[in-house]
Amino acid sequence: MKQPKYLSLFLAGTLVVGGFSPSFVAAEGNTETVEPVEQTETTETVDTTETPESTETPVDTTPEVEADVTAPDAPIVSAVLHTSTSLTIKGEVGARAEILVAGKTYERVIRTNGEAIFTMSPQPVGRVIDVRLVDASGNVSETTTVVVAEDETARPKAPVIGKVDNSARAIEVKGTPGLAVTVTVGGSTFNSSFDANGNYRRVIALQKVGTVLTAQAKKPNGAISELVKSTVVADTVAPSKARLTQAVTTVSNGIAGTAEPLATVIVTIDGKAYTAPVMSTGKFVLPIPKQPLGKKMSLVVRDGAGNRSAAETLTVQHALFNNFHRVNMDGFRMTLHKEVFAADGSVRYNETFAPLFFDRPTKANMGFLVNYIAEDGEPLEFEKLRIRVGSASFVHTIDPYDVDYYEYDDGAIEESYLFQPDAKMIAFIKQHVRPENRIVVTIEGYDYEVEWALLGGEKRAFIHSLQYAGY
Repeated sequence: MKQPKYLSLFLAGTLVVGGFSPSFVAAEGNTETVEPVEQTETTETVDTTETPESTETPVDTTPEVEADVTAPDAPIVSAVLHTSTSLTIKGEVGARAEILVAGKTYERVIRTNGEAIFTMSPQPVGRVIDVRLVDASGNVSETTTVVVAEDETARPKAPVIGKVDNSARAIEVKGTPGLAVTVTVGGSTFNSSFDANGNYRRVIALQKVGTVLTAQAKKPNGAISELVKSTVVADTVAPSKARLTQAVTTVSNGIAGTAEPLATVIVTIDGKAYTAPVMSTGKFVLPIPKQPLGKKMSLVVRDGAGNRSAAETLTVQHALFNNFHRVNMDGFRMTLHKEVFAADGSVRYNETFAPLFFDRPTKANMGFLVNYIAEDGEPLEFEKLRIRVGSASFVHTIDPYDVDYYEYDDGAIEESYLFQPDAKMIAFIKQHVRPENRIVVTIEGYDYEVEWALLGGEKRAFIHSLQYAGY
């Protein structure tokens, strides 16, 4: 049989066929080799004793050995899944199997049972593996090609698509953390991955009811989950009312707050509408012109489907409105400055001299609080309040019967005195309490006294309260 031309070139080391080359990457593990069978010569000797009649010459009867030029049959290769860790190759005993995987060539020898086992790491779905056999004479079989298929039993968990309606500006999908995910919205495709919490979120344009949504997860080895489908549904639920971060005052040039994410807030003032989008975080800022005290305006929230929230009426408040807490204490409403009082009405400092309002901020509702917390459990027993600014001072006498005491579990005692200031005290405070002035407050007690200087926030509390009350 004549040897094909391309095979001669291959054996001579000058041709690469089907991804194979004459030089090979060393095989992993043990490689079984089959030693060629040794051929022996036999010579038959003929009796050459001379006779008178004739003389015979010895005859060489060694059989002529014919070269093996027959290629092995193509190997039979087991099916490969993306979870497989080995490959079974069946073929001619003693032949060398050459396995081409990911650009590298490995070798295994077909054992006496007609098989060779090639161990490997799991391969991605779609990877091509080529296998061929080479016998001891160098004859090469045809190549058997297998493609790594998906092991359906090892598919990743199917993702879950969140509800998407025709007012939604985003799609949310939940799945296995770290896995790749492919999401389609109508004719658009988005490729990404789930975050550490298994969430994927994508901002989208408004979609029509019935638009098809799909999601599919994918492992690094190529295994894909079931394709999950959903559709855009109609939004028939009106959004909730917006919540304002601060009240609108005479110095406000905008309205800030929170509302349904990606909706639109609309404020109507004297028949003119002002709009602003709500961010994906639910926050919004809507610019408006400054308005006079008492001005009313309407605020609604409109979602992408056109649903509207109930209208809310806003009233423009005093410029200092947002500097004060409104606290209900034992059935009474108190208006307290934020820099001196906490949101629950408690004082911020152990020594306190501060203004407050009973109910609404007016001159008639203004009161002053003197408060002292004796952490050592020894009450001061108030007798006099002294306010000093430079050389000027004002003294207010305290009736001991008007002082309240409260003892805490740790033994500390809180001493409080609440009163309405007279015109002279108001005049003194208005004249001398300035941000740049040092105001020293002294409480004289039965046995000792306590003295401290007002902080910046405490001075602002007096200044703001007098302005708020109309002084």
